[in-house]
Amino acid sequence: MNRIVLFLTVVLLFSCTSDKVKVDLKVSRFEQSLFTINNDNVEELAGKWEVEFGTFNEVFSTQIMQKGSRPDTQYYHELLAFVQHNDMREAYDSVALLFANFSEIEEELEFAFGQFLVDFPSYPVPEITTFFGGFNYGVVTYDNNIAIGLENFLGKNSKYYSLLGDPQYLRFHKQKKFIASNVSEVWINEHFRQYIGGRDLLSQLIYKGKVMYCIDKMLPESTMEDKFRFSKAQMDWVEENEAGIWKYIVNNNLLFSKEEQQFRTFINYAPFSKGMPSESPGRVGYYIGYRMVSEYMGNNEIDIEDLMYLTDSREFLKQSKYKPTK
Repeated sequence: MNRIVLFLTVVLLFSCTSDKVKVDLKVSRFEQSLFTINNDNVEELAGKWEVEFGTFNEVFSTQIMQKGSRPDTQYYHELLAFVQHNDMREAYDSVALLFANFSEIEEELEFAFGQFLVDFPSYPVPEITTFFGGFNYGVVTYDNNIAIGLENFLGKNSKYYSLLGDPQYLRFHKQKKFIASNVSEVWINEHFRQYIGGRDLLSQLIYKGKVMYCIDKMLPESTMEDKFRFSKAQMDWVEENEAGIWKYIVNNNLLFSKEEQQFRTFINYAPFSKGMPSESPGRVGYYIGYRMVSEYMGNNEIDIEDLMYLTDSREFLKQSKYKPTK
């Protein structure tokens, strides 16, 4: 009964558009305040950040700037050196130009978390803080909130990633259009990673599939390739070669393997997946897991929250009836 009351209370907070639900998100632009500091106002502005940006101020100080939580003269000097560094200033100018208007991404996230709250009514919805961290952090969680390092989404052709020595396959993932998928995955991991169930490949396939099943629901307007963070050609390849990927996993005795070095490229970013042609993307396991979970949901009556708590991977595979043949 309490869950029903909570759900109905939550629904009253939503604004609805057709079949989608939307929740209002608080979005704060920390980088905009950070890059307005100068020698005359640094103490005044930095002194207001705890009120304006909450606990993210401490996250920025201790984790990004790697200093103590209590500001002092040395910290102010280092803040000034950071924002006045020619390379950082130039990179921030690129961020300021590309993300001058954040409303489209904000709206996409509001619909995404509206759907998340429908499926998981007892879980929190985050506040969002954008920041510039010198290319060290992408999407991070803190205190049930999310921070987005915007300099990590300047586009695959940004000169900064070339200067940093990022390989092409990693540069591809640094696109603005992938922010919502990144944020969704990080948030799901924050709350459900403990339910992976095991170190073997099957357990990881199923968990990644659950993540993608949630993302698919959270981002209904996105293309499948953008949800998976694949190119269109890579998406076509995994769809056309699903049976071959599964056959490779089974025939090479990888399904129950706990030796991650044997299947690391199946679940992590990589130029391609080990044992497969160069046309394949890294992380093909995300797609195989997604198909497995989709089959499971089609063959079993279970809601999505209960799905996330299942940890018996062998029983899951059996009940999914997953056997790709094409």
